[in-house]
Amino acid sequence: MGLIMIRCPESGREIPTGIEMDLAEFQRAPVFFSTVQCPVCNREHEWFAKDAWVCDSPEAIGSAWDTFIDRL
Repeated sequence: MGLIMIRCPESGREIPTGIEMDLAEFQRAPVFFSTVQCPVCNREHEWFAKDAWVCDSPEAIGSAWDTFIDRL
């Protein structure tokens, strides 16, 4: 299972969206739009599936979640 990631438009850093999905499921998903509260800049970002990717590296996922949790 991977974590759907986007890039913060303010900082350029990769951030987790909080959505977990494997790559095959993500590629089958219809085009969708969502928002996420950014743990880096603390702003709400709107994003489309075309702007996101699946991060399935355990180390990267752990780091992304740590960043997310630390900012809550």
